[in-house]
Amino acid sequence: MYYLAADNSLYAEADEKIGALRSGFPGRGNNLVIYKDSRHGSPELLNVYVDATGQNQIRTVKVYPERNSASGTIFQSVLDDVERLFPAASYGLILFSHASGWLPKGTLARPESAILPMDVAPIQTYTIAMDGSDELDLQAFAASIPDHFFDFIGFEACFMAGIEVLYELKDKTDYIFSSSAEIVSPGFLPIYPTALPLLYQPQPDLVGFARSYFDFWNAQSGDYRSATVTVVNTSGLSALAAWIRQHATGPVATDEFADIQHFDRYPNHRLFFDFVDYYGRKVASSERAGLDLLLRTIVVYQAATPSFIPGQLGFRIDAHCGLTTYIPQDWFPGLNDRYRELTWWKSTTHVP
Repeated sequence: MYYLAADNSLYAEADEKIGALRSGFPGRGNNLVIYKDSRHGSPELLNVYVDATGQNQIRTVKVYPERNSASGTIFQSVLDDVERLFPAASYGLILFSHASGWLPKGTLARPESAILPMDVAPIQTYTIAMDGSDELDLQAFAASIPDHFFDFIGFEACFMAGIEVLYELKDKTDYIFSSSAEIVSPGFLPIYPTALPLLYQPQPDLVGFARSYFDFWNAQSGDYRSATVTVVNTSGLSALAAWIRQHATGPVATDEFADIQHFDRYPNHRLFFDFVDYYGRKVASSERAGLDLLLRTIVVYQAATPSFIPGQLGFRIDAHCGLTTYIPQDWFPGLNDRYRELTWWKSTTHVP
């Protein structure tokens, strides 16, 4: 199932994505179902199929009235339609849209709005899915998916390798592939024609797919040589939370934050930090090996280019464990309050 939420500035990419997916569809009794909501026309449920001549074609299965596709209720209704119309032994999901990890609506570019003035233009990379100015909240997205429904969830969207995202979805899917940083357009499009069949193997080859994505972008030059990718096994995340709760109790001084690897490109703030580079500072050196061991059971694959869009407020990548984390910061009190609503926070924090 490919959820194409492009009723936003990404609308021009919608048809190209669909064309690449059609090209890569392997047939052989499999299904590829695309929910398309773009800027022009009504939302549609499309099915890629192989015709009598062996050619991949696309047919419209259902047309929906105009709706807000960045809604948990709408996502759940589409999922219900897919399950009813295309029953299968297993399902995988790729979601394409703007994204900003766990962050609440509108806070990626201006998290301190109404607190501190900023002289930066908002950068349009938002929550999980975006429809116009509406955004799909992480918790609403998780609530719309039955437990253990997907074999994998892939995010062709920015900043979705955060521990907050992964932990919120750990009971919904076995594996998640995503990016610590932004995803450079056109994202997965160049690899769909050759790598999409890897996701249809009896045991989906997520590592092969992720490696294909990374190899493509790592072979580019200049600012286009920019990519991070991670494949996570969600079964180990509860153990990680328990370990963090027990061991990662040490303080990290505010003046250390500037030294921690970050994955966002904003001149006045940092919201996405390398998980190990942060939590490794909160544990005794004798306990660091335990954290590394746990991560090896969770992070199936990770890769990062040496730098990320260095010519446009970018950064070097000196540390990349495959996961990111938010660090509560005194100058973001409202954001910190929202962070405390997340399952990750509640599972890892001792409440007096």
